[in-house]
Amino acid sequence: MGEAGGTVTEANVEYRKLQVTGGSTFIVSLPKRWIRDHGLKQSDVVGVEYMTSGELQIAPNETRSLKRRATIDLEKMPEAALYDFLIGIYVCGCDSIMVKSKAGLKTKQRRTIRNFLRDTRGMEVSVDEEKQMEIISLLNPNELPLQVSLNRMYLLLISVVQDALDVLDGEDDEVLSDLEDRERQIDARRLLVDRQVAMALQSPSIERTLGVDRFQAMEHASMARALERMGDHARSFANIILNREALLKPSVIADPRTHLDVWMASLRTIIRNTYSKDINAIINAKQDLQKAITSLEAFEEELVTRGGEDGGSSVIHFRFSEKIRRFCAYTIDLSETLINMIMASKIKPIEEVSK
Repeated sequence: MGEAGGTVTEANVEYRKLQVTGGSTFIVSLPKRWIRDHGLKQSDVVGVEYMTSGELQIAPNETRSLKRRATIDLEKMPEAALYDFLIGIYVCGCDSIMVKSKAGLKTKQRRTIRNFLRDTRGMEVSVDEEKQMEIISLLNPNELPLQVSLNRMYLLLISVVQDALDVLDGEDDEVLSDLEDRERQIDARRLLVDRQVAMALQSPSIERTLGVDRFQAMEHASMARALERMGDHARSFANIILNREALLKPSVIADPRTHLDVWMASLRTIIRNTYSKDINAIINAKQDLQKAITSLEAFEEELVTRGGEDGGSSVIHFRFSEKIRRFCAYTIDLSETLINMIMASKIKPIEEVSK
């Protein structure tokens, strides 16, 4: 189309006048640059999608895959910042990362890159030279639904807590030998969800393929962060048992353990209902968690009141209870996020009747 109708540019928004043809058909011209970027020509078909916000979204019938690249010049950044820079670029959805240095990459910097590859998903080195390394993404963001990552995080989290309880009940410590690796896997999944969400926000085609809208994508990221925080506390919980098992008295921790069972059952219900969306089940699980938190707070207050009467083990008992309470609190956050998503799906635009 031509540029008829005039253009007023404001930031990244172009305002164009509507025109009428045939007395009843409204048309608007499209920017030449957009036509060029997508290789479109006269008579090509474009998709027009009506958004719930009332806006229209126009997309080419065949979306071109636009690759994005970032370059990190090691001589222009703080030495300790490489890992954070790599993670930030990865989470933003970059397809290719070039790391370069005129003086050559140091052993420590190469180790940092290896750690980055270990802590992320789908990233591989494609060029490895003395003065530069290129990292590319091999994972198609469309191939892995966000829910799959949430499920994997949930299973890893529960496995850590359950194995820790088994050790407390007499199982060999060996079952927790891969504790750090499991926590890294949880963190990696959270980073992957953040990456996919960022890409979905930037690309309508990825958004559609993942089967979520922008609000749902952001809420999935919130759920992943809650699961990641629980993963951190699960590691601490396991270490309390590994390092202080002798100080944990079964008679004292019996009550907190019952609330741990409540947490595990409630979390299972909430994760399951990310599919079935039974809001009554989610609300009931949330209420059970709130009751558990109230009981755990009372237990901890009693420990503080008793002070050092039990020979110093009250601190360990307090930490044991605190971790369970934090599990419950983060799971409540998870339930509220899911409730928000379900409620959002019930919102419909109001059609005003013309008088």
